[in-house]
Amino acid sequence: MKPSYQEIEAKAVEAIKKAIPSSLKQNMLKESKGMFAELYENDGVFPKHYIASTIDGVGTKGIIAEIMDKYDTIGTDCVAVCANDLATLGSVSPFLFMDAIMCQNKIQEEALTGDIAKGMSKGLEQCNASNILKNSIKINFGKGETASINELLSSPKEGYGFELMGSMIGFIEKNKFARHKAKPGDKIIALKSSGPHCNGYTDLRYHLLTGDFETRDNFRQKYNGRFSLHDKIDGSTLGKLLLEPTKIYVEAMANISKKFDVTGINNTGYGLKNLNRIREKVEFRINKAVKPQQIFELMQEESQFTDEQMYTTFNMGMGFFVVCKKENADDILDITKDASIVGELRESKKTVTVLEENNKKIVFEGY
Repeated sequence: MKPSYQEIEAKAVEAIKKAIPSSLKQNMLKESKGMFAELYENDGVFPKHYIASTIDGVGTKGIIAEIMDKYDTIGTDCVAVCANDLATLGSVSPFLFMDAIMCQNKIQEEALTGDIAKGMSKGLEQCNASNILKNSIKINFGKGETASINELLSSPKEGYGFELMGSMIGFIEKNKFARHKAKPGDKIIALKSSGPHCNGYTDLRYHLLTGDFETRDNFRQKYNGRFSLHDKIDGSTLGKLLLEPTKIYVEAMANISKKFDVTGINNTGYGLKNLNRIREKVEFRINKAVKPQQIFELMQEESQFTDEQMYTTFNMGMGFFVVCKKENADDILDITKDASIVGELRESKKTVTVLEENNKKIVFEGY
């Protein structure tokens, strides 16, 4: 039986871990191992803070930008995938963003790098938490790298292929890290997503689109959808909905964490399994999931994915989770936009997530 993508990725990650000696992780805070952002300490340089680091990319969402010939939003996605991992820390102050634009020659020749950077700048403008947290740590657009690598990339539009990677560094005061420990009785609040964000785009393309733009035979045969990027859906076009930038939750989490002790979870790749990254032995019970946007309903209809597949692959309208004390839930809703209580934590002998959907329970274990 062919191994799943998750199994292949797990094998690759395990090989990386084995190749890194412990001496090169000596300053990493062990509590951050396996979490969304890694934390490091050096009392001689920053005695009152941990330094937090994240890294991620936009994946195959870039193909949509390429075919739509619209490059001024994909940079926001590159910022968001890094910033939202930092946001899980709550009272974190993003400080430095670095990027790499690896591309084919037309991206450089037509200065499309400028459009990509404009999107990054727009995203970074949503990452300043200094005014909220009352400190002097402001976000900076750090060093970047742009390289033309025609021989290493393939593209539906020859010369226009690209890959974006970003990394973000932030600071969090030591006394504000890990103040809340998830426990039975806590509530789960979902902050709504802006759409698929940057996850599941290979499935979205292959199941929704005809692939009429695909010039590579070996990839075109993978498309079995019936829609064009210009087809109307939900008051817009399919292409515009697929290109909607990832929502950034830095400011929302700073506002929440300024007043309440909470735990943040970025609902990114692997969907509801992300809740299991919180190591306390509890059951995350989702029994009031938000109604997914039409793009997800269309995807399930066309792909015939099960509910389990959908909630493992996509955020299903829930872009970010906040775990909080029961008595704080209503107050947190008052200071957030597009949020709702979707579940609660229950007693369990192991860490597990359970979704109640369509009169059945779906169990998500591991990560």
